[in-house]
Order: sequence, then C-alpha cells, then structure tokens
Amino acid sequence: MKKGTKLYSIFHLKCPHCQEGDFFEGSFFKGTVKKECPVCRRSYSKEPGFYQGSYYVAYALSVALFVTLWVALQVLYPSGSAITYVFIILGGLVAGTPFLYPLSKIIWANFFFRYKGRDEADMVEHPTTEKQL
Repeated sequence: MKKGTKLYSIFHLKCPHCQEGDFFEGSFFKGTVKKECPVCRRSYSKEPGFYQGSYYVAYALSVALFVTLWVALQVLYPSGSAITYVFIILGGLVAGTPFLYPLSKIIWANFFFRYKGRDEADMVEHPTTEKQL
C-alpha cells in the first residue's frame, strides 16, 4: 500500500493526518485512541463523543463478516444444519469483535481526517516551558 492513502493509515494503524504517528495507545485490542498524534500533534477527537459514530462502521463490518461466514459455510459445508450455521457464525462474530471494534475507530477517523503529510509548516507549535528574555 502506498503512503498517502486511507488504506495505508487503516492497515498500518497510523495517524490519518501524517501517517507516521501511532493511532492507538498500547495494544490494538484495547481500542484506546490516543488524544493526539505524537508526530504532528493533530487531535484525534473533533468533539466529545466523536467515536460513537464508529459504531455504525462496526455494525457494517459485523454484517460483512456475517455474510462472508454464511457464504463460506454454504459453499464449503452445504449439508450442515441451521443450528450448526448459527453456532459457527456466532462464534466467528464473537471471535472477530476484538478486531472489529478498534478497526471501526480508525476507519471512522479516516472519514474525517485527510492526509497532509509531515510538513513542518503544518506542525502545531508547542509552547516552551522556558522563556528566554
């Protein structure tokens, strides 16, 4: 994937703005988004509750996983019973949840942030603690 695309940011879990800083704090599976990019200092939250919209993305990803598992079962195991399909699909959805939840957050952020690169002019100035007179 080429740097500068949204897919690069999503699959590498990088800042949607500069694509250099990490998007998540600690483990990917926690889904804890950093407050700002450590490289370009871009705030990852536009407003309080910003990532609640990512639930729509998580829902779409869950539906896509459901349909994928259902089609795979129809093709690979056509003689299975309905109960077998239900348990396999539910198991797949439960197993996929730790991946889908944080993935939905970075996809949601990529809807609203554009790649600008790491241009020194775009970097946010941080006030220094020491003032020279």
